[in-house]
Formats: sequence, C-alpha cells, structure tokens
Amino acid sequence: DAVAEHARRVAATYPPGVGWEDLKTAVGRFLGAHPEGMVFPRNTTEAMSFVANGLELGREDEILTTDHEHIGGLCPWQLVSARTGAPLRTFSLPVPAGSRDDLLEVILAAISPATRVLSLSHVTFTTGTVLPVEEVASWCRENGITFVVDGAHPPGMMPVELDAWNPDFYATSPHKWLLAPQGTGLLWLGEDWRTRLWPTLASGGWDDLALGAHRFNHLGTFDESRMAGLLAAVEFLSALGMERVEARIRYLRRHLEQGVRSLPGVTVASPSPEELKAGMVSFALEGVESLELQRYLARADHIRTRVIGEYDYGWMRLSTHVYNHPGELDRTLEALARVAREGIPGGFQTD
Repeated sequence: DAVAEHARRVAATYPPGVGWEDLKTAVGRFLGAHPEGMVFPRNTTEAMSFVANGLELGREDEILTTDHEHIGGLCPWQLVSARTGAPLRTFSLPVPAGSRDDLLEVILAAISPATRVLSLSHVTFTTGTVLPVEEVASWCRENGITFVVDGAHPPGMMPVELDAWNPDFYATSPHKWLLAPQGTGLLWLGEDWRTRLWPTLASGGWDDLALGAHRFNHLGTFDESRMAGLLAAVEFLSALGMERVEARIRYLRRHLEQGVRSLPGVTVASPSPEELKAGMVSFALEGVESLELQRYLARADHIRTRVIGEYDYGWMRLSTHVYNHPGELDRTLEALARVAREGIPGGFQTD
C-alpha cells in the first residue's frame, strides 16, 4: 500500500524525492547500525557486487568463502577472481553443524596467510545455520582481513546489531524476512570503507568523499516508491518488536521441526543446537526427490517450499514467519507424512 500510494503521488506531482535521512535513520535504528553507512541497491546480489567490484585485489590476494553461499554472494567473487586473477578458495562447513565453537574453529582454520577477504553468510540459505559472525568479525579486525557478510536472511528474522560487532560490509535483501517490496536491497559499509570503496556505478558525486557511503546511492533514476515500501516494512516490524518477532518465528520453527524430525526416512540437514538455528528447516525424505516433492506440495496442498538444489545438496527447506499459524504447519506436516508413508501418488502430474 505504501508503494502504491507513493507511486500515485509521484505521478500526480513533482517527485518529492527520497527522504534519505528518515530512511537511513529508521533502518539504522532497526539494524543497530550507524545510519551514515547505509546504501540502498536492489538486492543482496547487487550489494555483494558493489563490494567485490569496489575492492582493490591483486593476484596474491586470496578470497575465501564456503560451500554454503548463495549464488548472489558467490558469483561476484567468481567474476572478480576471473578478472583480476585473485584466487578464490572454498571450504566446507559441517552438516549438520554441531556447535558454535565447532563452526568458529572450522572457519578460522580455513584462513591462510594469503587470505585478504573472507565472505560468509550470517545465516546459511542451505540449512538455516547461524554462523558465528560476531567472533569472526573480531578476529578479522585483529588480523587485517576484510570481512564481508551476506546477511540476506537475518534482518526481519532476528535482532541485528551491526555496530556491536562491526563487520566491514553487510549485505541484505529486505524483500525477504523484512517483508519489504522486491527491488529493495541494503548494503552497510563500515566507517573506514565509506571513503575507500570504489563505486561500481558512477553518477554525480561518485568522487565526493565528503558524501561517504551516500556516494553509492547516486544510481540515476530509479523507482523511489520501493523506498517508501522499505520504510513501511521497517516501521511495521519495529512496532511489533524484533524480540517478539524472533520468539514467534522460533516457536513456529520448533513446532515444524519436531514434526519433520518424526517423519520416517527423514534426514535433517539443519543443526540441532538451538543457538545455531534460525527460522528454517532443511531436510530430505528417503526415496523422494525434493523437486518432485516440491511440485506435489504446491499442486496438491498449495504449500510453497524452497529446494536447495545448489551444490547438488537436494534438500527441501521450509520457513516460518510471523504471518504463519500452527494450523498451516500441521497441514504441511500431514502432507509430508502422507508422502513419507505412501510416496507421491502414481500418475500425479508434477511437471
């Protein structure tokens, strides 16, 4: 509604322009981050591309990441590696993860003397595992490594306090858990990088260092109504309170996860310790292809799912948010139990 109202007003009058300061202040307060670090691209992929293309990397500067990164967080590094010759190395995360300390040990052990950039997800899109980004950020600061966080999922799912742990960069897609319109992205730059990072898109003021991070908001003409939708989304979740939102998400996820773990022939890829869990459950059913299961659930029960086909993992991922209720989860579990017992009905058209 906020997007539509703003679009109507812009069409009828001289465009009022984005209320940048109001938007930065609201988003900064929501994410516990200094508002002057806020940049608003279209999504996480564009935000990660801004970072990857804006760094100065040479053939000896290793980029390190994991085998659980979304293509939007991985491909920018692949492009930069291909263009500059900077080596890109990937290491494996344990599945399911055992503890926060175990994850931290694996991550730090993967860093080599050549590593100059470490790029991690805050919450993995594959299994919904919360990585120890706060501890990693501290270690990277002390050791001179640029730490880039793909935070596509956490904002709107759990409280985020960027100033408290201060990564170099944090990229996210508010159209996910924050419930903002598609086409709204967010990139937060640590203080040092607001004048050091090279812009990917150049418009007026690109070289005016006094603008700091706001240089990156000079993108030419774009749909400002999306920003009205982003502000409305932040205000909505702020009114609910992120502590209440997270508690609701976790309550629903526990309900869903308990039912999933009780299914015959199920393998759960998401971690068991509560401290590592987010609002997602990833799993596979023995003898059932997840893509076939996805098509069946969509057509037979109108249930929307996400299949993690990346890296050939083949898991199904289910997510819970504040707008879900236990009855919807029970209906989903009943459908899964039916498939676990009987398989996908013969003759059911899933293509």
